[in-house]
Amino acid sequence: MRTNKWIISGLALIAVVSLSLFFILPQEKPVPDQRQFIRAAVGNYGSLKNKGIGQVEILSNTEVRFLITGASDDNALSQEVLDENLKSFCTLLLQEATKSPVEMAPDTEFTLSYHHRQIAAISGVYNCKNAQS
Repeated sequence: MRTNKWIISGLALIAVVSLSLFFILPQEKPVPDQRQFIRAAVGNYGSLKNKGIGQVEILSNTEVRFLITGASDDNALSQEVLDENLKSFCTLLLQEATKSPVEMAPDTEFTLSYHHRQIAAISGVYNCKNAQS
């Protein structure tokens, strides 16, 4: 009987210590979604199909890739038009980033790129950085 008291007392002590550590130690705070402003910028960008974009890949917090598939207008695949699309998206992205609750370093640089799956020559990269920083 004495052994049972020690076992029960030991288990109770372990349970109390475990619960106290659970409540005493700081809990991890949920990390806000750091890509939400990128999703908002893509949503506000307008019709992707009209811009010749088939898919948008958010690769990281600072990197976005547009997969080009073609458009109803053949001029949408010209290098100049695609580069202008990246510049206009950059402006929109920086506007959304300022509204974001996630704090960002003022010198954060975004890498925007486009790539055509069938035509390797249609690809480009644009580094998007706030002009005020």
